[in-house]
Amino acid sequence: MAARRILTLAIFGALISRAQASPRTDPTSGRAVFTGATAEHATSITLSPAAIGLAIGNELYFALTSTLAQTSINSAGADIRDTTVAPGGVLSYLWRTSERLRIGFETRIPPPEELLEGYDELRYHTLGIGEKRYAATLGVGVRVTSRVYFGASLTHENIFLKLRYARDSALANGHGTNGVDSDCDGTPCGIGNPAASELWAIDVRSPYLAANNFKVNIGLVVRVASDVWIGVAYHTPPGGDIQTTLDGSLSITRAPRDGGDVIRGAANVSVSYPASVDGEVRARLPADLVARIGGRWEDLSRFQAYDVRGTGSKLVQAGLPEWTERARGLHDSFAMWGGVEQIDTGDIARFGGRLGFETSAHETDRTSPMQVSPLSLTFDAGMQLRAQKGAAWVLQLSYGLAYFPTATVTNSAYDPQHRIDCIDSGFDYSTAACAATRNGYALPSANGDYGKLEHALRLGFRYDH
Repeated sequence: MAARRILTLAIFGALISRAQASPRTDPTSGRAVFTGATAEHATSITLSPAAIGLAIGNELYFALTSTLAQTSINSAGADIRDTTVAPGGVLSYLWRTSERLRIGFETRIPPPEELLEGYDELRYHTLGIGEKRYAATLGVGVRVTSRVYFGASLTHENIFLKLRYARDSALANGHGTNGVDSDCDGTPCGIGNPAASELWAIDVRSPYLAANNFKVNIGLVVRVASDVWIGVAYHTPPGGDIQTTLDGSLSITRAPRDGGDVIRGAANVSVSYPASVDGEVRARLPADLVARIGGRWEDLSRFQAYDVRGTGSKLVQAGLPEWTERARGLHDSFAMWGGVEQIDTGDIARFGGRLGFETSAHETDRTSPMQVSPLSLTFDAGMQLRAQKGAAWVLQLSYGLAYFPTATVTNSAYDPQHRIDCIDSGFDYSTAACAATRNGYALPSANGDYGKLEHALRLGFRYDH
């Protein structure tokens, strides 16, 4: 029993670090074997704080984690096969202070989101980098009655966001001055001419310490029968706000036809991060087995775009936009999984496995080199090892696979003609073209084929005492 609280696993990875991960949260949170919204394990400090109230002892837990994404894109004349490794880690301690109260502390670096990097053909969608997070959580789990457990935890999370992309300075002006009909090396610029491409670099972050960095996790675990438990947990967005604002700097390298000068200024990016809910049913089976059926809902529809705003007198003098939208266009997603694992009886080896699925994070027509998150099928397997029966030190390994069937985009929401038509309408924002332009979809088409395999690994060490 001491080890129903297990888990997370990890990686080491030294491969290429360029490509794209999902905009969703860590794909193995709760889905990794031996974890979940009813697991009395240190991973529940953030995932489901009520569940730590079930712990029967103290626990030290350390894990290396990673996602490895293999992405293929055939779009915009590019045939790309890329791999990324996004490493992370977690260190936590669970303290049984009394019969009714448990306290836990966790520091965590989730695997970051990595955007495709180094592909000039995709420059108007992305030229790379992504988002990293560093989090610290303090939580408590309380036994209210022998059947009901309540818990809450508070997470302080620092967010670092770097965006790299190109802007078509000719397209930005439509058929007007310096627009698509103007000169680029002796010929009309048209759309997507390298001579008219500006390079934008944005580096922003949350404050080191601020009230808006805090997220609240609230959980409830209830025993509904002698060997059946139900757990649910809710996670707020940072600060509980509609939007999170990240501050920093921007650097713009003017297009070759405009002289190629570098202009710098301040930047802030507003993002609407999602809330989420985790749930699980755990039931005892014969032969020292336990079944787990779990799910997660994420309010991703809040996350429609990166709202990028630049300030500085040089931007105004150069005629550069002070506000742009970098579209994400996400919608709510739901994941569900189920599986069977052995109960921890102190034996040398223990095994478990799960199967599941996750719905898409965006409509097919909003697929782009910046995001490849169609429906996926998931498989997870895990094992736990002790040097001898009853040993306090436990090694935990877990592997998860998410298979994303190839998404074929034939009617992309991205279309540079939106910008031209909007300008020709006199910026009439009641038109579909201006609405699409305002929301960040006036970019080259993302028609093409997109495929992905995502591997999630954890190497964890647990010490019970």
